[in-house]
This record gives sequence, structure tokens and C-alpha cells, in this order.
Amino acid sequence: MSQIVAILFAVLAGGSTALESFINGELGKNTSPLIATFISLVVGAIFFLISIFLTGNTNSLLDLSSISPKFLLGGIFGGFIIYFTTKSIPGLGLSNTLIIIVVSQILIGFFMDIVVLKEQTMHLYKYIGAILLFIGTFFIVS
Repeated sequence: MSQIVAILFAVLAGGSTALESFINGELGKNTSPLIATFISLVVGAIFFLISIFLTGNTNSLLDLSSISPKFLLGGIFGGFIIYFTTKSIPGLGLSNTLIIIVVSQILIGFFMDIVVLKEQTMHLYKYIGAILLFIGTFFIVS
């Protein structure tokens, strides 16, 4: 995959996160955060199940024996994302919630890249960037 396509997908993920957060926040106001999370996950699961059937990837869906059970935790974390976002929006607003989420993602991403995956080293400019993220978040959320 080219870098331009990867960047496009990252931008689409960011836009989808903002739209999903807004929609689930509104759904949570009309139901509850827990019910909104459940509805969101079920609708998403149905959408992607239909997509799997339409693309003909059913063999991959049925061959789960090679997947380590620890990788199934991603679904639980996906649910946590929806639930915690839905709980945060009423108190913080959409933009403040998303800013805190993005900064958290970046900082945890640094940790994962450096400590867990050992793919990067932490240089001075990354420390400075992390500090600026905190400062910027403080000013925006205040």
C-alpha cells in the first residue's frame, strides 16, 4: 500500500471516529451509554458480516483456528472505546472528548512502539512533542 493511500485511510479513520462519537453520544442520550455501545457494535457487526459475504471472504471468517484468543480482546477494547466516549461526551463535549482521545492514542502509541514493539527510539524531539501535546490539550480543553 502506498503512503498516500495509508494517509487517506488514516484521515478516513479520524473522520469516522468523530462521526461515530457524535452519533453514539446522541444515541447514548436517548438510551444509555451501555445500550448505545451494544447497538453500535451489533450494527457494525451486521454491516461487516454482510461485507464479508459480499466480498466472498467467508472461508477466512470460518477459519479462526489460527487466531490466538488474546487477539479477540480487540473487540472488547472497541466496545470500551464506544462506551467511554459515549460517557465522556455529555460532560466534556465532542471536541474536547476527541482531543483527549487523540492525545491519549498518540502517547500510548509512542509507548507501544518504543517499549512493546521496540520499533522506535524516543528522541528529544518526541519528548518535546509529547510535552507540547499536553500543553496544547490543556489550552484547548480549558
